[in-house]
Amino acid sequence: MAGRRFEGIYPVLYAFFDGEGRLDRHAMALQVEHCIAAGAHGIMVLGLVTEVHKQTTAERLHLVEMVGGLIAGRVPYAVTIGEPTPDAQVDFARAAKAAGADWVILQPPPGKGHTDADLQRHFGGIADRLDMPAAIQNNPVNLDSSLSPDGLTALLRAHPTISLLKAEGWSVDIARVIESLGGAVQAFGGHGGLEFPSLMRSGGAGLIPAPDCVALQVAMFEAYTSGDPARIAQADAIHQRILPLIVFMTRSIPGLLCYGKRLMARRLGLPEPHDRAPAIAPTAFGLAEMDRVFADVLAAEREFLSRG
Repeated sequence: MAGRRFEGIYPVLYAFFDGEGRLDRHAMALQVEHCIAAGAHGIMVLGLVTEVHKQTTAERLHLVEMVGGLIAGRVPYAVTIGEPTPDAQVDFARAAKAAGADWVILQPPPGKGHTDADLQRHFGGIADRLDMPAAIQNNPVNLDSSLSPDGLTALLRAHPTISLLKAEGWSVDIARVIESLGGAVQAFGGHGGLEFPSLMRSGGAGLIPAPDCVALQVAMFEAYTSGDPARIAQADAIHQRILPLIVFMTRSIPGLLCYGKRLMARRLGLPEPHDRAPAIAPTAFGLAEMDRVFADVLAAEREFLSRG
Protein backbone atom coordinates (compact mmCIF):
# COMPACT_ATOMS: atom_id res chain seq x y z
CA MET A 1 0.00 0.00 0.00
CA ALA A 2 2.90 2.33 -0.73
CA GLY A 3 2.49 5.51 -2.77
CA ARG A 4 1.42 9.11 -2.45
CA ARG A 5 -0.15 9.99 0.88
CA PHE A 6 -3.44 11.86 1.04
CA GLU A 7 -4.62 13.32 4.32
CA GLY A 8 -6.53 16.15 5.91
CA ILE A 9 -10.00 17.59 5.39
CA TYR A 10 -11.68 16.82 2.06
CA PRO A 11 -15.11 18.49 2.06
CA VAL A 12 -17.62 16.78 -0.20
CA LEU A 13 -19.43 19.41 -2.24
CA TYR A 14 -23.16 19.99 -2.31
CA ALA A 15 -24.74 19.90 -5.77
CA PHE A 16 -26.31 23.28 -6.53
CA PHE A 17 -28.87 23.44 -9.35
CA ASP A 18 -30.25 26.44 -11.21
CA GLY A 19 -33.90 27.24 -11.87
CA GLU A 20 -33.87 25.01 -14.95
CA GLY A 21 -32.62 22.01 -12.97
CA ARG A 22 -29.09 22.15 -14.37
CA LEU A 23 -25.90 22.17 -12.33
CA ASP A 24 -25.15 25.77 -11.34
CA ARG A 25 -21.53 26.47 -12.27
CA HIS A 26 -21.43 29.81 -10.45
CA ALA A 27 -22.64 28.30 -7.19
CA MET A 28 -20.25 25.35 -7.52
CA ALA A 29 -17.36 27.76 -8.14
CA LEU A 30 -18.21 29.75 -5.03
CA GLN A 31 -18.29 26.53 -3.01
CA VAL A 32 -14.88 25.40 -4.35
CA GLU A 33 -13.34 28.78 -3.51
CA HIS A 34 -14.90 28.76 -0.03
CA CYS A 35 -13.36 25.36 0.72
CA ILE A 36 -9.91 26.28 -0.60
CA ALA A 37 -9.92 29.61 1.25
CA ALA A 38 -10.84 27.75 4.46
CA GLY A 39 -7.70 25.62 4.11
CA ALA A 40 -9.20 22.38 2.82
CA HIS A 41 -6.49 19.84 2.06
CA GLY A 42 -8.52 18.43 -0.84
CA ILE A 43 -12.03 18.35 -2.29
CA MET A 44 -14.36 15.43 -3.01
CA VAL A 45 -17.50 15.09 -5.13
CA LEU A 46 -20.24 12.55 -5.80
CA GLY A 47 -20.89 11.54 -2.23
CA LEU A 48 -24.41 11.39 -0.84
CA VAL A 49 -24.12 15.12 -0.12
CA THR A 50 -23.68 15.70 -3.87
CA GLU A 51 -27.08 14.05 -4.46
CA VAL A 52 -25.36 11.49 -6.62
CA HIS A 53 -28.42 9.22 -6.85
CA LYS A 54 -30.52 12.05 -8.32
CA GLN A 55 -28.19 12.51 -11.31
CA THR A 56 -27.67 10.63 -14.53
CA THR A 57 -24.26 9.24 -15.41
CA ALA A 58 -23.83 12.10 -17.90
CA GLU A 59 -24.63 14.67 -15.21
CA ARG A 60 -22.23 13.04 -12.77
CA LEU A 61 -19.44 13.10 -15.32
CA HIS A 62 -20.24 16.72 -16.20
CA LEU A 63 -20.01 17.64 -12.51
CA VAL A 64 -16.67 15.83 -12.16
CA GLU A 65 -15.27 17.66 -15.17
CA MET A 66 -16.68 21.02 -13.99
CA VAL A 67 -15.22 20.75 -10.49
CA GLY A 68 -11.91 19.44 -11.80
CA GLY A 69 -11.64 22.55 -13.93
CA LEU A 70 -12.60 24.81 -11.03
CA ILE A 71 -10.01 23.24 -8.72
CA ALA A 72 -7.36 23.43 -11.47
CA GLY A 73 -4.88 21.32 -9.53
CA ARG A 74 -4.70 23.62 -6.51
CA VAL A 75 -5.62 20.84 -4.05
CA PRO A 76 -5.95 17.07 -4.47
CA TYR A 77 -9.26 15.94 -5.94
CA ALA A 78 -11.19 12.78 -5.01
CA VAL A 79 -14.26 11.36 -6.76
CA THR A 80 -16.68 8.75 -5.45
CA ILE A 81 -17.66 6.12 -8.03
CA GLY A 82 -21.11 4.57 -7.57
CA GLU A 83 -21.84 3.18 -11.03
CA PRO A 84 -23.79 -0.12 -10.86
CA THR A 85 -21.31 -2.54 -12.51
CA PRO A 86 -17.56 -3.11 -12.22
CA ASP A 87 -16.98 -2.19 -15.88
CA ALA A 88 -18.94 1.04 -15.44
CA GLN A 89 -16.96 1.91 -12.30
CA VAL A 90 -13.67 1.34 -14.12
CA ASP A 91 -14.78 3.49 -17.06
CA PHE A 92 -15.98 6.28 -14.77
CA ALA A 93 -12.79 6.18 -12.71
CA ARG A 94 -10.69 6.57 -15.86
CA ALA A 95 -12.85 9.50 -16.97
CA ALA A 96 -12.48 11.07 -13.52
CA LYS A 97 -8.70 10.75 -13.73
CA ALA A 98 -8.76 12.48 -17.11
CA ALA A 99 -10.78 15.29 -15.48
CA GLY A 100 -8.13 15.81 -12.81
CA ALA A 101 -9.05 13.34 -10.07
CA ASP A 102 -6.09 12.21 -7.96
CA TRP A 103 -7.89 9.28 -6.34
CA VAL A 104 -11.28 7.59 -6.41
CA ILE A 105 -13.60 6.10 -3.82
CA LEU A 106 -15.38 2.91 -4.89
CA GLN A 107 -18.85 2.02 -3.63
CA PRO A 108 -20.27 -1.51 -3.16
CA PRO A 109 -22.57 -3.01 -5.79
CA PRO A 110 -26.29 -2.28 -5.53
CA GLY A 111 -28.52 -4.52 -3.46
CA LYS A 112 -28.41 -6.12 -0.04
CA GLY A 113 -27.04 -9.42 1.17
CA HIS A 114 -23.50 -9.22 -0.24
CA THR A 115 -21.01 -11.23 1.81
CA ASP A 116 -17.45 -10.24 2.64
CA ALA A 117 -16.27 -12.54 -0.17
CA ASP A 118 -18.67 -10.89 -2.65
CA LEU A 119 -17.46 -7.42 -1.75
CA GLN A 120 -13.80 -8.43 -1.79
CA ARG A 121 -14.21 -9.73 -5.35
CA HIS A 122 -16.09 -6.59 -6.39
CA PHE A 123 -13.65 -4.06 -4.96
CA GLY A 124 -10.50 -6.04 -5.69
CA GLY A 125 -11.47 -6.71 -9.29
CA ILE A 126 -12.07 -3.02 -9.95
CA ALA A 127 -9.01 -1.72 -8.11
CA ASP A 128 -6.69 -4.14 -9.91
CA ARG A 129 -7.74 -2.57 -13.23
CA LEU A 130 -7.01 1.01 -12.19
CA ASP A 131 -3.76 2.93 -12.51
CA MET A 132 -4.54 5.41 -9.74
CA PRO A 133 -4.99 5.22 -5.96
CA ALA A 134 -8.35 3.83 -4.90
CA ALA A 135 -10.33 3.87 -1.68
CA ILE A 136 -13.44 1.95 -0.80
CA GLN A 137 -16.44 3.38 1.00
CA ASN A 138 -17.40 1.18 3.92
CA ASN A 139 -20.57 2.67 5.36
CA PRO A 140 -22.75 0.28 7.39
CA VAL A 141 -25.16 3.12 8.20
CA ASN A 142 -26.15 4.52 4.79
CA LEU A 143 -25.21 1.84 2.24
CA ASP A 144 -26.86 -1.55 1.74
CA SER A 145 -23.65 -3.59 2.04
CA SER A 146 -20.45 -3.26 4.02
CA LEU A 147 -17.42 -5.31 5.00
CA SER A 148 -16.64 -6.56 8.49
CA PRO A 149 -13.39 -5.29 10.04
CA ASP A 150 -11.70 -8.64 9.28
CA GLY A 151 -13.04 -8.66 5.72
CA LEU A 152 -11.86 -5.10 5.20
CA THR A 153 -8.39 -5.90 6.51
CA ALA A 154 -8.08 -8.93 4.25
CA LEU A 155 -9.18 -6.92 1.21
CA LEU A 156 -6.62 -4.16 1.74
CA ARG A 157 -3.83 -6.67 2.32
CA ALA A 158 -4.63 -8.50 -0.90
CA HIS A 159 -4.93 -5.46 -3.19
CA PRO A 160 -2.14 -2.85 -2.87
CA THR A 161 -3.95 -0.43 -5.20
CA ILE A 162 -6.50 0.07 -2.40
CA SER A 163 -4.42 2.31 -0.18
CA LEU A 164 -7.24 4.46 1.22
CA LEU A 165 -10.50 3.98 3.05
CA LYS A 166 -13.59 6.07 3.57
CA ALA A 167 -14.40 4.51 6.91
CA GLU A 168 -17.88 5.36 8.14
CA GLY A 169 -18.47 2.63 10.65
CA TRP A 170 -17.94 2.62 14.40
CA SER A 171 -14.61 4.15 15.44
CA VAL A 172 -13.70 1.02 17.43
CA ASP A 173 -14.00 -1.13 14.29
CA ILE A 174 -12.02 1.37 12.22
CA ALA A 175 -9.27 1.39 14.85
CA ARG A 176 -9.06 -2.43 14.57
CA VAL A 177 -8.47 -2.18 10.82
CA ILE A 178 -5.85 0.56 11.15
CA GLU A 179 -4.01 -1.40 13.84
CA SER A 180 -4.20 -4.67 11.90
CA LEU A 181 -2.62 -3.01 8.88
CA GLY A 182 0.11 -1.37 10.91
CA GLY A 183 -1.14 2.09 10.02
CA ALA A 184 -0.51 1.52 6.31
CA VAL A 185 -4.04 2.46 5.25
CA GLN A 186 -5.06 6.12 4.88
CA ALA A 187 -8.44 6.03 6.62
CA PHE A 188 -10.79 9.00 6.29
CA GLY A 189 -13.83 9.40 8.50
CA GLY A 190 -17.28 10.54 7.41
CA HIS A 191 -20.71 11.25 8.92
CA GLY A 192 -19.85 14.93 9.21
CA GLY A 193 -17.05 14.23 11.67
CA LEU A 194 -19.24 12.68 14.36
CA GLU A 195 -16.31 10.57 15.62
CA PHE A 196 -13.48 12.63 14.17
CA PRO A 197 -11.46 12.89 17.42
CA SER A 198 -11.61 9.13 17.92
CA LEU A 199 -10.55 8.49 14.33
CA MET A 200 -7.52 10.76 14.64
CA ARG A 201 -6.51 9.13 17.93
CA SER A 202 -6.60 5.74 16.21
CA GLY A 203 -4.27 6.84 13.42
CA GLY A 204 -6.76 8.08 10.85
CA ALA A 205 -5.69 10.22 7.89
CA GLY A 206 -8.48 12.80 7.89
CA LEU A 207 -12.12 13.49 7.29
CA ILE A 208 -14.58 13.75 4.39
CA PRO A 209 -17.42 15.94 5.74
CA ALA A 210 -19.95 18.28 4.21
CA PRO A 211 -18.35 21.74 3.99
CA ASP A 212 -20.49 23.21 6.78
CA CYS A 213 -17.61 23.56 9.30
CA VAL A 214 -14.60 23.13 7.05
CA ALA A 215 -12.38 25.88 8.55
CA LEU A 216 -12.87 24.58 12.09
CA GLN A 217 -12.27 20.99 11.03
CA VAL A 218 -9.08 22.02 9.23
CA ALA A 219 -7.93 23.62 12.49
CA MET A 220 -8.82 20.42 14.35
CA PHE A 221 -6.86 18.24 11.93
CA GLU A 222 -3.78 20.44 12.19
CA ALA A 223 -4.05 20.38 15.98
CA TYR A 224 -4.38 16.60 16.16
CA THR A 225 -1.38 16.07 13.88
CA SER A 226 0.77 18.62 15.75
CA GLY A 227 1.23 16.36 18.77
CA ASP A 228 0.88 19.41 21.03
CA PRO A 229 -1.34 18.49 24.01
CA ALA A 230 -2.66 22.05 24.36
CA ARG A 231 -3.67 22.21 20.70
CA ILE A 232 -5.23 18.76 20.87
CA ALA A 233 -7.29 19.86 23.86
CA GLN A 234 -8.42 22.89 21.84
CA ALA A 235 -9.43 20.60 18.96
CA ASP A 236 -11.54 18.56 21.39
CA ALA A 237 -13.17 21.80 22.56
CA ILE A 238 -13.97 22.77 18.97
CA HIS A 239 -15.57 19.38 18.43
CA GLN A 240 -17.84 19.88 21.42
CA ARG A 241 -18.97 23.22 20.01
CA ILE A 242 -19.80 21.96 16.51
CA LEU A 243 -21.21 18.57 17.55
CA PRO A 244 -24.85 19.79 17.84
CA LEU A 245 -24.75 20.95 14.21
CA ILE A 246 -23.15 17.67 13.08
CA VAL A 247 -25.84 15.66 14.87
CA PHE A 248 -28.62 17.85 13.45
CA MET A 249 -27.31 17.47 9.90
CA THR A 250 -26.46 13.76 9.95
CA ARG A 251 -29.68 12.34 11.35
CA SER A 252 -30.90 11.71 7.79
CA ILE A 253 -29.61 12.25 4.28
CA PRO A 254 -32.79 14.07 3.11
CA GLY A 255 -32.50 16.36 6.13
CA LEU A 256 -28.84 17.07 5.40
CA LEU A 257 -29.64 17.94 1.79
CA CYS A 258 -32.52 20.19 2.85
CA TYR A 259 -30.89 22.13 5.66
CA GLY A 260 -27.19 21.69 4.92
CA LYS A 261 -27.50 23.09 1.44
CA ARG A 262 -29.47 26.07 2.76
CA LEU A 263 -26.83 26.69 5.38
CA MET A 264 -24.10 26.57 2.74
CA ALA A 265 -26.08 28.89 0.47
CA ARG A 266 -26.16 31.44 3.30
CA ARG A 267 -22.40 31.12 3.79
CA LEU A 268 -21.85 31.73 0.08
CA GLY A 269 -24.31 34.60 -0.21
CA LEU A 270 -26.56 32.64 -2.56
CA PRO A 271 -30.35 32.83 -2.77
CA GLU A 272 -32.62 30.00 -1.62
CA PRO A 273 -31.31 26.86 -3.36
CA HIS A 274 -33.35 24.94 -5.91
CA ASP A 275 -34.17 21.42 -4.70
CA ARG A 276 -34.12 18.43 -7.01
CA ALA A 277 -36.88 15.90 -6.39
CA PRO A 278 -37.32 13.82 -4.41
CA ALA A 279 -36.62 16.31 -1.63
CA ILE A 280 -38.14 17.34 1.67
CA ALA A 281 -39.23 20.93 2.21
CA PRO A 282 -37.82 22.92 5.12
CA THR A 283 -40.11 23.72 8.02
CA ALA A 284 -40.13 26.83 10.16
CA PHE A 285 -39.03 24.75 13.15
CA GLY A 286 -36.28 23.05 11.15
CA LEU A 287 -34.88 26.37 9.93
CA ALA A 288 -35.00 27.77 13.45
CA GLU A 289 -33.07 24.77 14.78
CA MET A 290 -30.57 25.09 11.94
CA ASP A 291 -30.02 28.74 12.86
CA ARG A 292 -29.70 27.90 16.55
CA VAL A 293 -26.99 25.26 16.17
CA PHE A 294 -25.24 27.17 13.39
CA ALA A 295 -24.98 30.28 15.59
CA ASP A 296 -22.67 28.41 17.95
CA VAL A 297 -20.53 27.27 14.99
CA LEU A 298 -20.11 30.89 13.95
CA ALA A 299 -19.24 31.83 17.52
CA ALA A 300 -16.67 29.01 17.64
CA GLU A 301 -15.13 30.29 14.40
CA ARG A 302 -14.76 33.74 15.91
CA GLU A 303 -13.30 32.34 19.12
CA PHE A 304 -10.90 29.71 17.83
CA LEU A 305 -9.91 30.89 14.36
CA SER A 306 -9.14 34.42 15.50
CA ARG A 307 -6.42 32.97 17.71
CA GLY A 308 -4.45 32.04 14.61
